[in-house]
Amino acid sequence: MKPRLNVVWNEAYCKRCSICVEVCPVQALFLEKEEIVEKEGCIRCYQCERYCPDIAIEVMETPSMERNGAPQKRSKGSGE
Repeated sequence: MKPRLNVVWNEAYCKRCSICVEVCPVQALFLEKEEIVEKEGCIRCYQCERYCPDIAIEVMETPSMERNGAPQKRSKGSGE
């Protein structure tokens, strides 16, 4: 998996359908050279994760620059 600022993209699962790019309301994702690239502006709305048919993209709970160490996944059962 390749970590980004707010999302983790799994290139092995991704079929490059660009659904995540299309559903992003702030156009923070784009497909470049067969790779999903995240630019600044992600609002962590989880639309890319929700609509990805391959479970290839995951939104992190906090932006990577606020974390030390490995990306932290949001806890789906926490009710937040």
